[in-house]
Amino acid sequence: MKLKNNLIFLSFILFFSCSNITKVDIEEENKNMLKELKEKEASTENLRKEKEGVLYLDECIDLALKNNSQIKLKEIETKIAKIEKNISFGNFLPRISAMYSISELDRYVSATIPAPDITLGILGGITLPSLPVTLTSRMVDKDFKNYALTAQLPIFVPATWFLYSARAKGENIGLYTEDLTKKMIKLKVISEYYYILALITEKSVLESEYAYAKKLNKNAKLALETESILKWQEEQTELLVKQKENAIENNKRDLQIAKMNLMNDLGLDLNSDFRFVFPEDTVYKLPPLEDVVYDALINSELIKISHNVVGISKDKIKIAMSSFLPQISLSGGVVGTGLTFLNPKNILFGAVAGFLSLFNGFKDVNEYEKAKLQSEAAYIQREEVIMNTIISAVDSYNNVKKSIEDKELADMNYKIANEKFKQKKLENEVGNITDADLLNEMAELENATSLKEKADFKYSVSVAALKMLIEKGE
Repeated sequence: MKLKNNLIFLSFILFFSCSNITKVDIEEENKNMLKELKEKEASTENLRKEKEGVLYLDECIDLALKNNSQIKLKEIETKIAKIEKNISFGNFLPRISAMYSISELDRYVSATIPAPDITLGILGGITLPSLPVTLTSRMVDKDFKNYALTAQLPIFVPATWFLYSARAKGENIGLYTEDLTKKMIKLKVISEYYYILALITEKSVLESEYAYAKKLNKNAKLALETESILKWQEEQTELLVKQKENAIENNKRDLQIAKMNLMNDLGLDLNSDFRFVFPEDTVYKLPPLEDVVYDALINSELIKISHNVVGISKDKIKIAMSSFLPQISLSGGVVGTGLTFLNPKNILFGAVAGFLSLFNGFKDVNEYEKAKLQSEAAYIQREEVIMNTIISAVDSYNNVKKSIEDKELADMNYKIANEKFKQKKLENEVGNITDADLLNEMAELENATSLKEKADFKYSVSVAALKMLIEKGE
């Protein structure tokens, strides 16, 4: 009775603990979210003070590789792939299990069987009255226990060998994917960093042009009062001022979003304010095209991933073929009981078991055909990746060459436009040219400046893209 009460009490505890399911506390989750944002803001401010408000490109890349959420996700996926490999390795090890139970009945379980008639021939078949009509025996005790300890070891199960091989290749894919993600994040950070610098340079140019436009407008108003110019000429300078104001506001918005994108990739507070510095202007020594293509083929993570995908497809074929083979395992252990009528109480046992599928509706045959087709598809996909890698290498090489040429032309164009504007500015001050002529020269300088910034940006990003393609991963 005591055991029965204990079991009832334990059942109630388990029932109430499992039924204690509550909804997500949105308010509490929001509080935690805001708390995490505050912590990120505080840690970013500490970093800003440590770096004196300046972040260099190399520092941004290091922060991204350390804090970027996409990289962290890929690292987790790689760890999961490793765990899956370890799980598959467990198929080679023995499986040991134990069982123990206690049972309590409200009464003994007995068996009653009729007693055989026993007669004495010399008495003429008279039944002895002293013998019982039935025989009663206790079959199960009122309370008893059972226990067992068993072990099973696979001796010949080919599918487990190939499954482990496939999982190991899956771990390799995770590592290559992680390296590829790091390269892509690095390229993204470089692109965003140079884009911010281009916007900052554009901001300086726009502010300078805005100040000069206001000066032109002031002079135009004075000239209009003396009737030296027409009304529409003064309105033209007024329009220029508004255009520069609008350009400055658009630049401010673009710069805000660009900085937030970069801060997000670095894992920092989105509203943090850092200064950025132009990296030293280094000339990239472009290797020969043949070396670029070779290095891209050897170091491409996509090709390495494809090699492992092909290997997994081969393992799938072997797994499908193993379905036609027998599976043999060895098992053994000890079982015991507390029933009083059984003797002995403990029994050791051992067995060798084999299993062979003879017919299952052609499932194994179709699985084998499916695996062969998947392997064929993996080979085709790998070939496509190889061809695309060659094309990307040549395209990246050409982009760098083109960006070098464009950069040289843009630098020359900017130098000429800047010198020409300085000359026209002096001519305007002495009255040799009109304000309208100077506005045209200002527009040409603005266009030359924009082309130069775009050319510098394109050159830096194209070089980074080529390096990402041909350099070996970490």
